[in-house]
Parts: sequence; C-alpha cells; structure tokens
Amino acid sequence: MALVSCSSRRTASSRPRPRPSALSASLAAAGLFAALSPSASADELALPILTPAPFFAPTQDYWNTWTQTHFFGDLGGLRPRLHDLGVDLNIQGVDEALANLSGGLQRTVQEAGQVALQVRFDLQKIIGLEGGSFGVTLVDRWGRNFAADAGIPALQLINEVYGRGNIVRLEEFKYKQHLFDDRLEITLGRLAFGDEFFSFSCDFINLTFCGAPPGNIVGNYIYNWPVSQWAAVGKLNLPSDVYLKAAVYDSNPAYLDTSPNIALLPSVPADSQGAIVPVELGWTPKFGALMGEYKVGGWTNSSAAPNVATSLNGEPILVSGLPGLPGHGRYGFSTELQQQLTHDSANADPRNGLYAFFNATYADRRTSAEDYQVALGLFQQGVGARPKDGFGVTVGTTHVNPNIANAQAEANSLGVGPGYVQHNEYATEAWYGWQATGWMNLKFDAQYVICPGGYTTPTDRNAFVLGIRTTVDF
Repeated sequence: MALVSCSSRRTASSRPRPRPSALSASLAAAGLFAALSPSASADELALPILTPAPFFAPTQDYWNTWTQTHFFGDLGGLRPRLHDLGVDLNIQGVDEALANLSGGLQRTVQEAGQVALQVRFDLQKIIGLEGGSFGVTLVDRWGRNFAADAGIPALQLINEVYGRGNIVRLEEFKYKQHLFDDRLEITLGRLAFGDEFFSFSCDFINLTFCGAPPGNIVGNYIYNWPVSQWAAVGKLNLPSDVYLKAAVYDSNPAYLDTSPNIALLPSVPADSQGAIVPVELGWTPKFGALMGEYKVGGWTNSSAAPNVATSLNGEPILVSGLPGLPGHGRYGFSTELQQQLTHDSANADPRNGLYAFFNATYADRRTSAEDYQVALGLFQQGVGARPKDGFGVTVGTTHVNPNIANAQAEANSLGVGPGYVQHNEYATEAWYGWQATGWMNLKFDAQYVICPGGYTTPTDRNAFVLGIRTTVDF
C-alpha cells in the first residue's frame, strides 16, 4: 500500500533533556554508595554484574516524542527486540478530509480513512530459511464516497482511500522466496494486483494518480489495495538492472465480498471464473546519482464478459450491432515512466530530489467502460532544509469507452437517454506535504475535476475541491 525531521528547529539550550532510564539511575546510586563507603575495597568499588535488559525496557527514543519516527516510539524496546528476532511491525493510519467549494450538487465536507497493520517475518532469522519471508497486512477502512455525497459525477474517486467496504480486509497474506543469489523471486498467497504489477505511489489523493492504473479503469476484475486475490508471481532479475515479472491471479468477483469469511480470512472462494495473467518488463537504471524506473507490460483475463452497455432504469441499452453476448479475451496494456531529475548532493537520502512521471494504460473496448487513462506530473521529495517535506503537481485524463458514448447518444435520439454523452474526464491536482513531526505528515491538497457528464450544465459537473491528508505512523 507500503519511509524525519522535526517540525520546528530547536537550539541546543532549548532541547529537552532525555529522561534517565531506571537502569542508569540504579548504576549511579550503586556507584555513589560504593564511593562513600569507608571500608570499600578496590573489588567492592567494581560495578556489579548486570542482568539482561528486560524485554520492554524503554529507550531514549521512547521519550523523544516529536522527532521519533513512530508515535509510540520503539514501544518500550519491543520494536528492536522483535526485529532482532525476525519480526517487523508497522501500523499506519491515513485520513483524507475534503471540502467541495464549487461544482456538483451541494457544498459538503466529508472524510474517509484507513488503518493498516503490517507484519513481516524474516524466516532466515526465525527458522534458518535463507531468502524466505512471510507477510500479513490487515486494513480497516471507514468513511464515505466524497464525490457521491457532493453530487460530483466523477469517474475516479476524489478521495482514493475510500472503497471496497468499511470493514477489515486481508490485504496481503504471502510467502516470498529469494533464490539463486536473488536472481529469482517467487511470491505465493493472497496478493493485491497493484502491489505486484504496475505499482505506483499514492502521493496524490485523486485516484487518477494513485495506485496501479489497470485497477483504476478495470476495477471490476483487477483489484488494487485493499482487496487481495490468490496468485503466484515469479520475478526474474536480469543483468543491467532489468527484470521480467509474470503471474497468475484467480479471476473471481467473490473477492469483493464483504463477509469476514472472504474479506478477512485467507479462504479460497468458490466458482473461479478464470485466470488473470499479467506480464511486466522493468528497467531501474541509475544515471549517476539519478534513479529511474521504467515499466511496460500488459495482461489478459480468460473469464467471460459481455460487451459493454449502459443502463437506463435497469434496462441495458446496447450499441447497434454489438450484441451483449458473453465473450472471452479481456486484455490491456500499461506503461509507467518515472525519472529523478535532480538531487542535492548535500542531502544524505539519495531519493530526495525532483521527479517526473508519465503513466498510460489502455483496456479493450469490447468489455471496458473506461478504455484508457493517462497521467503526467512532477513531484519533489525534500524541500530545502526540510528533507521530509515535498510537493507535487499533475494532470490526467480518464476516457469513457466510445461504445458507451454511442449508446448514450442512441438512447437520447430515442427519447429514453440520460440527456448527456460521456467522453473524457480531466483531473488536475497540486499538494504540499509538511512533515509536522517525525511520525505525522500533513498534506494540503487542491483538485479541479472536469467531469464528462451526468448533469445538465457544466457548472454542476466540474468541481473545485480542497483537502488535507493526515498520515500517522504508530
């Protein structure tokens, strides 16, 4: 789904002193008592043999609440102790609050969010299995669909964190094995498609610019976070920073079920409809200190699907000459290009700098309501003396399948249509992310969305939205 600077700079004289631990206080008292004893010998002045530190012994980082990277610090020493045992624990909460300033049907403020619990097990440390690991991720979501509440007829979610049910879901349940000096990676289990293929960051709040694009336009059978599908993935790491990845995913709408048996447990739903086979070829070069990431690939789905149609009062309206009979062979292509353009050599983090990206995804027009999506933009990691701040700006479009547009126009000519014809949706977004503390980031966001249809006037359709995303690492 799946890294600190203080929000204000303090002088040395104003920096709070760390609280002494119980162990250091005991040592000081023992030394003082021995030094004041009139009959103390040299052996008696020696420090006593120390017993191992308790499992939950607090460390200095625990008390440094503003600069530590987690709200609860190292959990009283639990995090590093678990890491030494081969277990890494991460909890992150995200909340997106948005306000509709213009467009749609009403001015409203809504919020949605999620909490993700992620546990990683290093099987080499735990059982001696070299190159093996196991991971589990649970996601609990809440909130409402902002676009629906504001009456904005958007194709893509304006608050990307909403969706797939306000429930706890098993986002990941996987075993991963590195083989042949990391030349081959095998991953098995319940996996989210966008975690493994055509993955893209969620720095932006509009779904047009967040996550794997295939899941954005054909989300009826490719499921991004937080929905997982049973799958097997193989990745071959080739020379010259090139890799080839392929997989088989179970194609089954039952994974969208909100019952705990499917959503929460690693169960196998019945009635599989086929297989999704994605392939991705990637190149991750470095041009001096500048990092690049280039991906190209596609997918096929063997399950049956009818030709696209729109619906009026529950009745399907099909394009003339395109019968709605089921057919096989859904497919698509995707490419993602990202390049680091600058890097401040004085900054220790090589990832800091200005980046440019371009994403383009196409899905077949026989079965896909939205047949392509394109996005391009810039984002910066690190702003001057604030290495954890950042900003971004982007523009993108999602295109409605012209077969649906033709069906809408045909229905309109018969007097039974919706009164509009859908074409392209355009979205623009800009944000600034402020690392308020070591564990909390506040992202101030503005979006303008030009919607492709849904109401009678352009004023109703287009929307200007302000928002804030709060991210807390617990």
